[in-house]
Amino acid sequence: MGLIIVVSIQTWNLINYILKRRDDLKRMLEYIKENNPTMYFSQSRTYPFNELGYFLNEVGDIVREVRIEKENQFRYTQYIVENIRIGLFSFDQNGKIEIINTAAKSLLAIPEIKSVDLLEKVLPGLPDTLKKMNPADQKVIVFKTNGKIQHLAFRLSFFKIGEKEIKVVSFQDIKNELDEKEMESWQKLIRVLTHEIINSITPVTTLTGTIKGFFKSNNNISENTIQQTVTGLELIEERGKALIDFVNKFRSLTKLPTPKFEEVKVAELVRGIEILKRDELAEKNIQLRISLDDETRVIVCDRSLIEHVLINLLNNAADAVCTNTELKGKSITIKSIINNDQRPIICVIDNGSGIPENLQEEIFIPFFTTKEQGSGIGLSLARQIMRLHEGTISVNSKPGVETVFSLVF
Repeated sequence: MGLIIVVSIQTWNLINYILKRRDDLKRMLEYIKENNPTMYFSQSRTYPFNELGYFLNEVGDIVREVRIEKENQFRYTQYIVENIRIGLFSFDQNGKIEIINTAAKSLLAIPEIKSVDLLEKVLPGLPDTLKKMNPADQKVIVFKTNGKIQHLAFRLSFFKIGEKEIKVVSFQDIKNELDEKEMESWQKLIRVLTHEIINSITPVTTLTGTIKGFFKSNNNISENTIQQTVTGLELIEERGKALIDFVNKFRSLTKLPTPKFEEVKVAELVRGIEILKRDELAEKNIQLRISLDDETRVIVCDRSLIEHVLINLLNNAADAVCTNTELKGKSITIKSIINNDQRPIICVIDNGSGIPENLQEEIFIPFFTTKEQGSGIGLSLARQIMRLHEGTISVNSKPGVETVFSLVF
């Protein structure tokens, strides 16, 4: 009888303990669900029942630490977003703005805004532009607010949270940078123009003074004087024509035709250039190679303008490999690739003499040339044409090894 009583009491205690631990587990799940930081569970002094209490409290401590770390990380991120000088906002596929920071509201001169479509009132066309932008794109939009002109450069990235697609827009006013770049460009251009004009005017002024001296002297005009005068006038005429030619070339830089955009297969474009230049390059013992990573790739461009750019780059490459007298195997490669931003690139690569690092930006300045017979407008025109295509042209050269001109579309 006593044994039955003892067993009954132990069974009752066990049932109570199990029910209590079930309640503890339920409370723990509720605390986690509600982010309650005060969770604590009593610990039995009897082994092994004390282990569950220890375990539940350890789990509670881990949950608290994770929550605190998450909150600290959120506050840290929020502080950066709010205090960075770059405008930031995000919106979902329905155009609902999730986050917008102080810099964005300041640059756009707006209060809180809930939908990206409402930006139409601030900058007409901006919502549509943002929805169509790709991650690799950059759009510069001129925006005037409170009498101040801003050049806002917009970039976009996106990510997914489950099935929800979020687009993040970053932008900043780059007007000061543009002004500095424009001033620097003008200074370089004026330096080249001054050099070219002085080279033409100085001999004209000198010859004019000499001829004037012939006729101001009291001596009789001899045949020799007449001959020298005619020669001097011919030289003046020659320099005058050279100056007119220079002005006409300068004018051509400002009168580029409006591009007629169409879809063009890169393979067809490149192979058309190959057919056009192959025989001419072969006569100079230059091997022309073609490397295409995708035969089906299409770019939107003005075909004739891009052909003009590629032909100019091939001519420059041919000059470069021909001037390298120590070179045995002369070669030029036209290569088609795609960059990390999924933008198509056409490269013209040669193994010629190369371009010194300090001249790799100078060569794009109008009338700057390293050739004796060069006009100095080819690469400048190429850069303008690529800008009309919202693309870029750049050069990377290792003298004596390889020079790569890249057209990024």
